[in-house]
Parts: sequence; structure tokens; C-alpha cells
Amino acid sequence: MRSVDFFGIPVHSLTLKETFGILDQGKARLIVTPNPEILLNARTNPKFKKILLESDLRLPDGHGLLLVSTLRKIPTTFLRVLFLAPAYLLFLFYKKPFKKSFPTLIHGSDFLYPLLEWAEEKKKSIFFLGAAPGVAEKAVHFFQKEFSKLKVAGFSHEDPNETAIALVKAKKPDLVVVAYGSPKQEFWMHQAAQELPDVESFIGIGGALDFWSGHIKRAPLFLRKLGLEWLWRLFLEPKKRFKRIWTAVVKFPLISLFSE
Repeated sequence: MRSVDFFGIPVHSLTLKETFGILDQGKARLIVTPNPEILLNARTNPKFKKILLESDLRLPDGHGLLLVSTLRKIPTTFLRVLFLAPAYLLFLFYKKPFKKSFPTLIHGSDFLYPLLEWAEEKKKSIFFLGAAPGVAEKAVHFFQKEFSKLKVAGFSHEDPNETAIALVKAKKPDLVVVAYGSPKQEFWMHQAAQELPDVESFIGIGGALDFWSGHIKRAPLFLRKLGLEWLWRLFLEPKKRFKRIWTAVVKFPLISLFSE
């Protein structure tokens, strides 16, 4: 599979069609969606990096990956940093030059909807795990209206522990979507995959259930297309989001450009 390397972690470069083709073949047991924050964490956390490397699909989540993968094609670090600010401005209004490394971004939030379409078509049962109390239940109610034939095996906000593994084992789903946030969800998925051999795929989806349940209002579409969803999240939750957004927008590009 095509991939782009960040800190020794290959992030796969796939279209949605190619991604679901791999799911059709049953060759994607552990699916993660690395974003700038996840990749920076793995850079200094060997255990976390090992888990990401042992996953079957690493789907690109975050516009920073598009920006950095394009700038790294410039031959010198000096020129990369020099063009960083102009590249940011260009990126806001014209993204085509930045899509050569990754044909599409596959955010956990955006990936969940087509994943459920695929699950309904293939008659796969699905278990929703994580998020705050009541969030998974509201998301399930929404999805059952959207996909009348979707087979929901169950849902739970149980913490990432052995109890959660037991809950999933009892329901025998084909797929488990995990919304604990990173890195908790990746560590739990890695453990659960060893204890639940009959589950076809575990998919980390971060905060997707918060959006689809209506618990958190998602950014307007035009902001998402501009790659400015982070600005919307900062407006809604400034104290919670500032550090994460600083990491994604400033820290990740600079460290990436200097480390290559």
C-alpha cells in the first residue's frame, strides 16, 4: 500500500474506495486514524508507536498531514520553513497542490458515516463503545434512523478495561467502533484484538460519537472544507482545545520539517 512516513510511522495513502476494498477482503483488523497530535505522541512514546505500527490501516486524519507532506518535498529545511506561512495561506483557498501525497483525508468523524453504510450493505453487526454517558446511545438512535437495516450489536460508555472487553464478547459483533480518544482507544483496541479473535475489525473514531449524537456541534461545512475545523473547536472549548490545536497547527509542522 502507498504510504507517507511521519517519524517512522507509515500513514497509508488511500481513497475511500480503496479503504473499503481492503475491508471487503477482511485484511483490516485494527484501524487507526493518526492525526498530528497522535503522531507527535508516538514520536516520544515507544509503546504507543509500536501499537500504531502493528495496526493494519493507518488512515490520515488532519490537514496538517497534507501540508507537511507537501512541504517536505522542498529540498532544504530553510526553504521549507520559509515557505510555511505562505503555504498556510494558499492551503486555505486552494488545496489541490497539497493532495498529491494523500488523495483524501479520512477523519474519524467523517469515516464513521460511510463505514456504517458499508456495514449495513454487508450485513455486519456493529458495537459502539466509548464517549460520555448517553452519547453512544444518542448516536445509535440517530444512525438507526439513517440506516434502517443497520445491525447494532450494542453500545456502552464503559471505560477501556476488561469489563468493556467482556461486554463486547457477550454481544459478538463483527465490528467495534471505539471512541475513547487517543491514546486510550488504541491501547484498548490492541489488547481487545488479542482477547476477541472473532471481531473482524476494531476502528478508532476519536470524538465522532460526540458529533453524530449532537453532544458537540460540528463546524459549518465551509470551515471544514477550508481546513479550519480546529478554529471552531477552539471557539467552543478554548481551555480544552488550545494545547491540542497548538500542537496540530504549530508544533507538528515545525518538528516535522526540521526532523526530515
